Amino acid sequence: SDVPQALAAARRELDRAAELSHEPLEQSLRAVAAGAELKPRQFFGLLRVAVTGREVSPPLFETMEVLGKERVLSRIDAAIGRFQAASPAVD
Repeated sequence: SDVPQALAAARRELDRAAELSHEPLEQSLRAVAAGAELKPRQFFGLLRVAVTGREVSPPLFETMEVLGKERVLSRIDAAIGRFQAASPAVD
């Protein structure tokens, strides 16, 4: 699976959420992981790095809830930008 595409799918799901609350957040992002053909552990690891900048952090969904929607979306946008900048353009 393509990391920027998987993160973009997560971003779309998070953007649709009325609020970031742990249980609905986990359920909806598990569905995104399945759609991206990633194991939840892999997908949540990508999100953890995108959102916290670390591979190990306090619980991901609670962290996202505390950070708030705008900050989480901004951090995912930045991570997508870093992946795209690091990948050579395909013609």
